[in-house]
Amino acid sequence: TGKILIKDMLTSPILAELYELRQERWTMEDAMQNWFSVQSSLRVYDQYLKLDTDHNGMLKKEELAKYSPGLTKIFIDRVFEEYQTFEGEMDYKTFLDFVLAMENKKTPQAIQYFWRILDVYNKGGIDTFVINMFFRNVIEMLENRD
Repeated sequence: TGKILIKDMLTSPILAELYELRQERWTMEDAMQNWFSVQSSLRVYDQYLKLDTDHNGMLKKEELAKYSPGLTKIFIDRVFEEYQTFEGEMDYKTFLDFVLAMENKKTPQAIQYFWRILDVYNKGGIDTFVINMFFRNVIEMLENRD
């Protein structure tokens, strides 16, 4: 729905990060870890620009694959299938959602993000075929490293 309940906001760690912005003295490490800081925003945006090797302002699958060497082809394919792309390319907003999920894997929002990728048939569950499909890609990646 794009909305958040006040009680959820008050009990969320996000509120603490927003309050941290009011501090006058920050260490660079604190600033980089706070999602709402200028430093953190610039870090993610700089990462996006570095991945965008053709400089068209969008990321292709091949460009996103360079985000982390552990990303498998099937995982990236599923990201592009499940999340909004523009003519098969990812914009900055979609990349930001991806990075938020990748860097905060234990949050309910990240788990929901990844579940959507794993739930290939949109049935609310996965079967052995889907598990094997993702696992085979991991095995292939490990074999190709040697």
